[in-house]
Amino acid sequence: MAEVSAGLNQYIVPFGQSVQLSIEARGSVDGEPDITPLKQDFDILSQSQSSNFSMINGNISRSKTWEYSLMPKRTGSIVVPAITVGNEVTQALTIKVLDESSGMAQTRDVWLDVSLSDKEVYVQAQTVLTIKLIRSVNLSQAEISELNIDGVVLERLGDDHHYESVIDGRRVIVSERKYAVFPQQAGQLQIPPIQFDGMISYSRSLFAQGKAIRLRSKPLSLRVLDKPTSWNKHDLWLPASAVTLEEILPDGALPEYRVGEPFTRNIRLRAEGATAAQLPPLLEGKSMAGFKVYPDQPRLKQSVNPQGLVGTRIEKVAMIPTRAGILHIPAIQVKWWDTDKNMIRTAMIAGRDIEVLPAAQASSAPSVMSQAPMQPQPQAQRQAVIEALAGQKHDDTQVEQNKQTWWQWLALLFMALWLITLGLWWKFTRRQPRQRAQQPNIMDIKPAQKAIKQACKSGDAKAVLQHLPAWVAACYQDESIQYLAQVKGLLPALDEEIKRLEQSVYAPHGTASWSCDALFEALQALRKQVAPNAKEDVGLKPLYAKRSMDKSKS
Repeated sequence: MAEVSAGLNQYIVPFGQSVQLSIEARGSVDGEPDITPLKQDFDILSQSQSSNFSMINGNISRSKTWEYSLMPKRTGSIVVPAITVGNEVTQALTIKVLDESSGMAQTRDVWLDVSLSDKEVYVQAQTVLTIKLIRSVNLSQAEISELNIDGVVLERLGDDHHYESVIDGRRVIVSERKYAVFPQQAGQLQIPPIQFDGMISYSRSLFAQGKAIRLRSKPLSLRVLDKPTSWNKHDLWLPASAVTLEEILPDGALPEYRVGEPFTRNIRLRAEGATAAQLPPLLEGKSMAGFKVYPDQPRLKQSVNPQGLVGTRIEKVAMIPTRAGILHIPAIQVKWWDTDKNMIRTAMIAGRDIEVLPAAQASSAPSVMSQAPMQPQPQAQRQAVIEALAGQKHDDTQVEQNKQTWWQWLALLFMALWLITLGLWWKFTRRQPRQRAQQPNIMDIKPAQKAIKQACKSGDAKAVLQHLPAWVAACYQDESIQYLAQVKGLLPALDEEIKRLEQSVYAPHGTASWSCDALFEALQALRKQVAPNAKEDVGLKPLYAKRSMDKSKS
């Protein structure tokens, strides 16, 4: 006969954090747990099972355990129903899921922070959506759901940005992603929840199992305003935070204009908080009196600044004056809506008058060559020319022979230098293995170890925290270890000492103590775990041993 029981790793959790359900069966049991009832209030992220067999004094005992990672679908009290395993049934359990307003969210190891830069925007105007994944532990298999919103143009603002921060006295790593959001319809817009899936790693071993976690942000609401009534409905709508319109002059100066000679105009329109596709045409389809106009294809490009997206449109047009005199180049205007000041504004290139010169005339003066026809040379002159050419050919032959002799000597010199180089290379390669053997390790632990000892000697807990990642990176020979959050989870004793150091640095008011001896004992234990044969040179010298550092904050 089998005995089954169920248990949870925690009974009070913030919304968006998973819990572990364990079902254990002692004795022989037929069948697998029926977890269908769980799917009503939970998402099942992962599941695993293990078996145990033992014999003590001739008594044989068997047990089987099933592990399930559950993500609550709602807040409040949720009942984990009784689970049937073969002919047996587990007991029901109750879990309490708190919302973010309870303040418990700040005690978790991983959480999402999703926000909009504006609570309301005009239709087709930009608002920036910022997604922050904040963590104080190592993560693996991390994945954030793709953002997909109907009736919205989305533009990713560069690559993800990673940095360290201190939140509520804890040092954390923040991964930040930004989107430029352009709603296309007026009304109330709902931004769906962002979902994160990953594994919390408690060890750097490739074979260690972590804890599956799934996070969901709260949905966001955005009010989208229609075009203002003051805007002419026949004008192209362009909302932006800043717009510039300029003409790019070649070499910074105006050219000389002549009939029949083309010149080029380059016009650039740049709008902050707008896509390049939103920018209106500037010169296309426009004719000008006294000119033939040949526009080129416009160039569109987008860039990113700290406030969001920047759209740019560049138009190039070739213009040929068809008559001389004073011709007028009309102004170019672009109306746009200033989203910062809520008003209509106009970007403009002023019109100007230019003086067009007549076409250049071809010179009609006869050339000197046409006035001096060739005269036949007398026989004596022709003979002198032939002899001169013969003498020149002889001199050229002598010069060529001298060149050949010079190149032969130069070739011999290069061959000698090559042989000398070959001999030096052979001598250097024979010495290379011994020199390589004398090179130090890629990452030496001694500098970080010395810095930690010095910080302990001076009682500087903040400096100890700063140097710990470098020590662990050298210990593991892993240059990717750069943050304090990557050090946590490697050893419980080290985690406890890091916690005391952080309390000493960040705890508001009161006194927090930490011990150099305990810290170096934890570092020595981690060193032995990674490299059992490493030389034991981690602790402080006897002069500084048995010394505790107390630090108070006023």
